[in-house]
Amino acid sequence: MDLTIKGLPAKIHERLKKIARSHRRGMNAEICHILKDYVGSEERCERMRKSQDELERFVTSLRHMTDSTPLIRQDRRRPQR
Repeated sequence: MDLTIKGLPAKIHERLKKIARSHRRGMNAEICHILKDYVGSEERCERMRKSQDELERFVTSLRHMTDSTPLIRQDRRRPQR
């Protein structure tokens, strides 16, 4: 599949050329790499958002627990064996 980028500022074009050279890739390969990386990170972010939503639903489904502080204090006052 071909993609044409119109109106790319000269500074960005030059920067991309330098980056591609430093990675020993052509411009096309470098741009493909950048786009794949970006899309992959977006997919990871979406999965993380879904996981966060699932975790929040799970936490809200748990029954409310009482404060354990009194039980811990009581346990600490017990004589050691």
